[in-house]
Amino acid sequence: MKFTTFYFSGTGNTRWAVDEFARIVGEKGHQADVVSIDIQTSLTDVELRGMIAQADAIGFANPIYGGDIPPIMRAFISRVVGLVRPQKMAKSAYAINTYGYVNAFGPTEMQKLLAGSGLTLSAYVNIRLCNNVTSSKPLDRAKLAKRMVKDQKELERLVDCLMAGRKRIKGHGPQLLIGAMIRKKVPEAIAKFYQTLGVDGASCTRCMACVENCPTGSIRLTGNRFVFSSGCTACMRCYNFCPTGAITIDGVRSDPQKFPRYQGPEA
Repeated sequence: MKFTTFYFSGTGNTRWAVDEFARIVGEKGHQADVVSIDIQTSLTDVELRGMIAQADAIGFANPIYGGDIPPIMRAFISRVVGLVRPQKMAKSAYAINTYGYVNAFGPTEMQKLLAGSGLTLSAYVNIRLCNNVTSSKPLDRAKLAKRMVKDQKELERLVDCLMAGRKRIKGHGPQLLIGAMIRKKVPEAIAKFYQTLGVDGASCTRCMACVENCPTGSIRLTGNRFVFSSGCTACMRCYNFCPTGAITIDGVRSDPQKFPRYQGPEA
């Protein structure tokens, strides 16, 4: 069988999850491709249709932000649905979600996004790692390592179910009621998030990492000023991966020594 997983990873959690998924699939003698949906990938409609047609099952993997999926993934799923609906491609689909505190999105919301596409949600799993928002509290690596072991087992169960044609739908629970309330406010908050971002001129080295690595191409250097635009998907990649910690939030630069940046579960 061939599994193609389209993923978005802001700071590395989801990338780790899809890499583990692909490793497990490969060890079981099957094929797994992982494809980033970052703007740098720039998949054409023809390429995307081909990837979907050649796969036995396709997956969508992403972090959960405030009870919702990132805007970049929501837009990508909408694009996929628009491409496959006319083709009447009946495919099995699976969702891999990473989160830090709680996943209040849920399989029902995912099914709504896929409605009428011919894609049937056969699996929906939650992979708990940690939050990528800066905290003054040191990252508990021991706790994270335990979660990663548990996550690997969950991903193996996912693979086994997909290969056997069995459903594995996780994520139902009372947290979804909270998610429904949160989602009413999250889109507006994310849409405005870019307005809080800036660059501290004293610590910036003009390395351009933020511009080159932005998954939505929403950062540019205009003259001597960095401009953040509304395409921002609030992934915190620019903030966490700036070599000098020069990205500011609400005009404040957090000292990287006091507020270590999060760069993925294996960093």
